[in-house]
Amino acid sequence: MEPEAESEIQKEAKEMGSKEKHKQTVEARVRRPPHNYVAIVKDSVVPIETSSLDKLCDQLYNGVVLQGGKRKYWVDRDLNKNCFMLFARELAITWGHDPRYWEWKTVNESGVDIEVAELRSVCSLEISGKFRTIVLSPKTSYEVSLLASMTESRQGWDVPVNISITLPDKLSRRHTESLQHMPRGRWTNILMGEFKTLSENIGEITFHISECTNNNWKQGLVVKGVAFQPKK
Repeated sequence: MEPEAESEIQKEAKEMGSKEKHKQTVEARVRRPPHNYVAIVKDSVVPIETSSLDKLCDQLYNGVVLQGGKRKYWVDRDLNKNCFMLFARELAITWGHDPRYWEWKTVNESGVDIEVAELRSVCSLEISGKFRTIVLSPKTSYEVSLLASMTESRQGWDVPVNISITLPDKLSRRHTESLQHMPRGRWTNILMGEFKTLSENIGEITFHISECTNNNWKQGLVVKGVAFQPKK
């Protein structure tokens, strides 16, 4: 919450003469959707709850699947900030349409079926995508993470993957990340990078994950998507 808003709430609570009323006032102010949510949810695959503010907020906290199952939008319950997930179908996955290398499976997300990509076997692993930051909350520090898991048959992950993100101001951030010890059967957030939504970073972010060592065949990675969430 912005300091000015908190100061205003504290002033109102003092006038009421009750700490309990102050708490209720804070909660009432927090349970308000971000100002740009209407434009974001216009292509939701399920109806948006408009009968009451509480029901609307609960739906946004739980998340709304957009663009025919390619993207999810939700509001962080604690920070009241916009969050997004680009599901695997919105990513560019090399050999992703060839069933010899990748298998697509259906899982349920917020009451809607979406697809995840399970790696059968590849030597050249390349996953990339892009995202426009205009829909994120302003003046907020965000984390970009790959949401993935490993199957029991995983192998070939002794070599770390290369990860990079390029911000709208053209600043690139690169690092390597080992996936060798990722837990099996559990979704894990793999941090790809961080940035702040300032005026110079309004535009398109691109990201890339790769590992293309000759004769290093990999299998067992399950990709759900790439998340943009406020840093806590």
